[in-house]
Order: sequence, then C-alpha cells, then structure tokens
Amino acid sequence: MKKPVKPTAEKSKAAPEDLQRELNALRNRCRKLDLLYRISKSLGEEREYNKLLEIILDKVMSTLQAERGIIVTGSPEDFEVKVARNLEGEELPFDPRAVSRTVVRKVLEKAEPEFIKNVQDNESFSPSRSMVDLGMRSILCVPLIIDEEPYGAIYLENRSLAACFMEEDLELLRELAGLSANSIKNALNLLELSRGTTRIGEALRQDYDFSMIIGKSKRMIQVMELAARVASTDATVLITGDSGTGKELIARAIYLNSHRKEMPFLTINCGALPTGLLESELFGHVKGAFTGAYTNKVGRFEAADGGTILLDEVGEMPPELQVKLLRVLQFGEFEKVGSYKLQKVDVRLIAATNKDLKKMVEEGGFREDLYYRLKIIEIHFPPLRERPDDVPLLIDHFVKVHSGRLGKPVDNVEPQFIRFLSGYSFPGNVRELESIIQRAIILAQDNSITASELPPEVLSSPRSAAPAGGPLRETVIVARNNRELKTARDQATRRAVAEVERAFLETALDEARGNISKAAQDTGMNRSLFQRLVKKHKLQVDKSKYKKR
Repeated sequence: MKKPVKPTAEKSKAAPEDLQRELNALRNRCRKLDLLYRISKSLGEEREYNKLLEIILDKVMSTLQAERGIIVTGSPEDFEVKVARNLEGEELPFDPRAVSRTVVRKVLEKAEPEFIKNVQDNESFSPSRSMVDLGMRSILCVPLIIDEEPYGAIYLENRSLAACFMEEDLELLRELAGLSANSIKNALNLLELSRGTTRIGEALRQDYDFSMIIGKSKRMIQVMELAARVASTDATVLITGDSGTGKELIARAIYLNSHRKEMPFLTINCGALPTGLLESELFGHVKGAFTGAYTNKVGRFEAADGGTILLDEVGEMPPELQVKLLRVLQFGEFEKVGSYKLQKVDVRLIAATNKDLKKMVEEGGFREDLYYRLKIIEIHFPPLRERPDDVPLLIDHFVKVHSGRLGKPVDNVEPQFIRFLSGYSFPGNVRELESIIQRAIILAQDNSITASELPPEVLSSPRSAAPAGGPLRETVIVARNNRELKTARDQATRRAVAEVERAFLETALDEARGNISKAAQDTGMNRSLFQRLVKKHKLQVDKSKYKKR
C-alpha cells in the first residue's frame, strides 16, 4: 500500500495564499456591493431633478476620489454642463477649456465610456495646449443611458500622477452611471408630470372660475378637475376634509361654474344652532308656530329656490332634521315649522363636513340613507400638510391681501420664512397659515418678513426646515434682489458645508485617536484629501490628549 504523498513546502504555502487572494477579492466585492446599495438608496430618496444631479456627482467624486467632476446633458454637438464640482465639493463656474470636449463628444456619440490613464502619455489622444497648461492627467467619462440612448455623461478628472484612475475605477463608474441613469429617468418623469399638472391647473382656471382656489399641487388639481366636471350638473356633492382647509371655497367654485350662478347661493352651519332654531332657519316657520313666532319666516331652502345651498358641518345635524333633509333630496319638498302644507323647491344641495360620516353611520349617529343621498359625488379637500407645494403660493396670496388690509406694505419675504412653513404640519390648515401671515405682517420691521416673526410652534416643529440645533443660530442675510439672493444662498451653502465637513473631520480624528492616516482609511477617503480638509479647517491635531485613554 502506497503512503500518501505529503505536499511540498511550496504547495502548502501556495494554497493559503490563493485562498487569501480569493477571500480578499470576495471582501472587495462585498464592500463594492454595499457601497452600490447605499448610493442607490440615497439616490432613490431624492426626486428633485437638479438636486439629484448634485447628489450623483458628489457621490461619484467621493467614491472615486476625483479632483474635478462634471455632469453634462445633451447632444455631442451641443451639450450643457448641469453641475461641476471640485475636490472639496465646491461648485465650479464652467470653463469650456477646463474639460476635454473631445472626450465628452466621443462618449456622447458612441455611447461608450472613455478612459485615459495619462493624457500626456496616451498615443491615441493628442491633448491641446490648454489641456497641458491646465495639467489634465487622468480622465474618466461614461455615458448616462436612458431608454437606450445617451442622455448625458459623467466626466471625472485627476491632475496628479499619483492619483491616476485605474481600470477598476472605470468599472465602478459604469455601475454608478447605471444607477444614476435610473434615478434621473424617474426624476424626469416626475418633472414632466409636475409640468403637466401645472398646465392642467392653468387650463382649468382659464375655462372655469376657480380664482378663489390657490394651489398648483397634484392634489389640488385633482380637486379642481372633479369640481369642474360636476359643476354643470345638479348632482348633490359631499365635500369632506379637515377644518380650515377651504371646503366652502370649493362649494362656491362649483356654484359659480354652474347654470345656477345667477340664482342665490346660501350657506348655513348645521353645528352653530340648536335643533329648533336650525329647523326654522332651514325650512322657515309660520306665524304662531312657537312662542315668539310673530310673523311667517322664509327658510334657507325657500330663499335659495332655483339656486344652491351649502350645508356646512352636516355631520352635526340632529337625527330628526336628517329625516326632513332626506325628504327634500328625494322629493324636492318640505314643510315649514307649524305647517302641514308641502312646499316644492328646486335647490342644488352641497354638503360639507370634517367628520367621518361613514363611521358615524356604522355607529348609528347618521342616517345611512341620507349618507348615500349626499354622497353622489364626494370631493375630498386635502389638508395643507399633504400639499406643501401650495404653501409658497398661499403665503404670497395672504401677504398681498393682509398687507393691504393692515396698511403695512411688505417688500420682501425671507426664503427661510417660507422654508420653515413649507415643512410645518399645519394642524389648523389654511386658516392657521393665514393667521401666521397676519401675525408676521404685524410684527415685521422695515417692510420685510423674516423667520423671527414665526410663532414658536413653527420654529420648534420637527418637520420644519430649521437647521440642526433648532431655531436660527446666526443672523440670516435678507436678500432684496436677485443678486443679493444668490450671494445669500452661496454664503449659507458654504457655512452649512463647512459645519458638516468640520464635524466629520473632528469625529474621524477622535475615533482614530488623532492619527490622520487611520482616520482617512477608516472613512474611505484619500489621505491627501483628508489632510487638505484638515488644513482648510485649521484643525490642530493634538495626539497627547489620547494618551490617557
């Protein structure tokens, strides 16, 4: 029997080395997949087109440690730079000389990536004099493919020989470009839908009298569309929604766009009057019907004959009156209080409520047959918190209305004032917003409304657009024209970026016990970039304070 042959020393060493290489490759692949997943998730959370392009470029440059990055869109002959960044994430003014237009055109024409490890040593590429002067060294450029066509391209560049891109960088950028293209396509679809919704809203306002309805959000356009379709009919309409949303405005819009607009429009709040008085207000009474009934009274239904009547808060109507209202809807007739004579009436009924009538029916608080008579057409008016796009329009409207009424002109509304309100939940809906604007106008100084005029509940709201740490921590520049607004935005952006960068560096250095190389490695950042940021923020690394730990 042969004895098993023992492996040689060379073979016994080779096996663990191969295994280690495979293990390292697997670890790298896992890290890459994790990176792609995290980037994909962050891109999927952003829907606004311009902001998405900025996030894409920031993520790509951070991942590949590029010194300069640009995203372009358009054709090879006429492409447009959408966003440009430098190593530190600062926005760059686009200089046509500072990018290889030859590379970009080639990528857009062929829909294939272009990789030049070293511009000046590449035989198939002849750099221009300006490119040599600008120190271009290594270039990566990949197309953004949407619907099988090149929509644009991501262009990256490094100017240091030590930081030249590698083949694996090209593969990673191609995968990132694929993720980015999907997110851009979704953002473009939403942008087109938003533009279409705006056009629909404008057409509705031209064809119908919706002048009192302020809003351009998708939810408001749906409300106006439904109101326009039902206005020309005599169908009973039930308008639901929270208190303060503006349900009466929709009722009036339906009336003004109906064939009854030349006839009366009367309203009554069913929850504001006791049962006996409410019955008399709705149906009228005859002389002597009760103590104090000295003359005959015409009720709202009789007075609105031929027109429209709005029963606000119809869920508050007592059960005994619900029966009489049902008869009006079924047969178009009613009896005055104290009379047995039936009177015919031709009235279009609109009801409004902030209650869940279906739930009230299940609990026995509202008649089921009346509920279905009222709910031939239901229009749900969305709360303001569900349509933040309408907040700036409403702010502008209320500022114009109340500055005139209060005799206090307003020349400027600070952008941060609008941002805070756009993120507020508005438990009191539009009515609360109107009160906030009146308060701000009264408290405003120098004809300018600032965030300091907002009530405490808005400033402390977790949903509001306050910076980290709560209310404003420093004086905000109030812009008075477009040039000043751009300056204020740039300054605010630089301050915010500086705070984030400084906090990032301090945390990384603290966890690495002051070791810059380890901090850079732990955060996945190039050491030279990390060192440059440390110098930029003038951070003093004192390793002695970690010795006692």
